[in-house]
Amino acid sequence: MKTLSEVRKEKKITQLEMAEKLGVAVSTYNMYENGERNIPEKVASGISNVLGIHKSDFFVPITFTLSE
Repeated sequence: MKTLSEVRKEKKITQLEMAEKLGVAVSTYNMYENGERNIPEKVASGISNVLGIHKSDFFVPITFTLSE
């Protein structure tokens, strides 16, 4: 599975362009890509539309290990 950053770069779209299309600050968009901030539903829909991918393509399931 490709990361959001990889897909964006394949489409030759900069973080600045993505941020402008989504109506967010570049720093905010950067945090989305780096997993430092949760992506709101409205923004996720915008990312999906701009990149032409399904939202499930960039939401990665969280995995964890159980310990005793």
